[in-house]
Amino acid sequence: MGVGPIAAATTAARIIAERRPKAVILIGTAGAYVGGPAIGTVIASETLGWSYGVAAMGLGYVPRPPQPIRGAASLLDQLDLPRHAVLTTGAVTTDPTLADRLSDGFSVEHLEAYSVAMACHDVGIPFVAILGIANVVGPGAHVEWLAHRDEAQDAAREAARTLVEAG
Repeated sequence: MGVGPIAAATTAARIIAERRPKAVILIGTAGAYVGGPAIGTVIASETLGWSYGVAAMGLGYVPRPPQPIRGAASLLDQLDLPRHAVLTTGAVTTDPTLADRLSDGFSVEHLEAYSVAMACHDVGIPFVAILGIANVVGPGAHVEWLAHRDEAQDAAREAARTLVEAG
C-alpha cells in the first residue's frame, strides 16, 4: 500500500472500488507505546484512531478531529488475539513526550491502519488490522523495527491465516 496514511487511504479506496471485497484485513508491523504489548506480540485492532502530533503537543488544533473507528466484531470474534486500540499518526513518533501524549487511550502506533479502516468504513466493508509488534515507540523505534520487523510480519501473517482460510 505504501508508507503513510495518505498513500494508504488512496490505495485502499482504489483497491476497494476495483475488487469490492467482502472484508479487508490489514497485516503488518507496529510499534507499542510504553506499557503496551511486548515486542513479538501479535494484536488485533479493536479501535482505530487518528492523531495529529502538533495537536497532541498543543502546537496546533484540529477543528473536527476524525472519530475512532471500531474493528469489525465479525472478524475480531474469529481471532484468538489480544485486542488493542491502534493510533495512526502522520509519522513515526520518536519523541518520548509526544509518545506519552499520543498513548492516552491507545497502546499501539501504526502509520496506515486508520486510513484503511476509514476507506472501509465509508463503504460498509468490515475491517481489522492484525499487527505484529516490532518496536517500542520512541527514540529507538527504527533500530528495533529493523531488528524485529521480519519476525513480527511473519507472526502477523500466521495469525491472519484463520481469517484468510475462513474466506
